[in-house]
Amino acid sequence: MNNISSTRREGGAAATAAAILYCVWGVLHLGLGAVMAASGLDPRGELEAESLMFFLCAIVFGAQAIAVGLVLNRRNDLFGYWLNLVVLGAIDIAFLLVLVRPGHVDLAGGLSGPVVWAAAAVLSTIALRNGRRREVRPDRA
Repeated sequence: MNNISSTRREGGAAATAAAILYCVWGVLHLGLGAVMAASGLDPRGELEAESLMFFLCAIVFGAQAIAVGLVLNRRNDLFGYWLNLVVLGAIDIAFLLVLVRPGHVDLAGGLSGPVVWAAAAVLSTIALRNGRRREVRPDRA
């Protein structure tokens, strides 16, 4: 029996909605990355290799968003909150600055991911602020 305990908060509907939105973000990015990576990019040149790497990163971050959303954000876990908030937020901010702002990606398509992330961030923050704290023993989590 392990005596280590972690803190988890019950978040109810807000935590569930945030988890769903993080999963939507993940599906958008995983799907786009997979389609683009499979579209026949031939990484012989440096630009093509960098594009392929970008799409592979989109797949990985999309999978992370889904996994963290399903396993941690749904349970209103503090580590999951910060992981998706910071990592996905940094990705979306960089995307907006590097690709959307200069016009490489159209505004409507470029805002879809950041809008979903922002909604998930707001809902997960509400869930954390309103959730009841309770101690959870790992053997009963």
